[in-house]
Amino acid sequence: MPIRESTSDLKASVAIISERMVTQQEMEWRTTRGQEDRARSETAIDDLRNSQVPRLELDRVFMGYDQRFGDVQRQVDELKQAQGGIYGARNIIIDLKENQQRLERELGRLVGINGRPPAERSPGQ
Repeated sequence: MPIRESTSDLKASVAIISERMVTQQEMEWRTTRGQEDRARSETAIDDLRNSQVPRLELDRVFMGYDQRFGDVQRQVDELKQAQGGIYGARNIIIDLKENQQRLERELGRLVGINGRPPAERSPGQ
């Protein structure tokens, strides 16, 4: 009787082990799959490394951009300063005032000639 019980326990243990065990074929498949995944990852990493630009080169290029922007800004500032000294906001206001006065005189002259403002006249007059 004890031998039968031991045998049945042994059979149950073997059944549990066989359910949970990984076959040699599955291990080979997993190994192959892992190698393929590593090869793909290494290829992707190599592609990224090859497409990157070294940090020092980027810094040099960006420094060149900064210098060019600084030069352009300096030129713009110089032009603004030169233009401001020649024809400033005060001059613009004076010109606008003179234009307004000239238009008012012209309008007054036209009203004086025709007796009424141009907007009140009919198109044929």
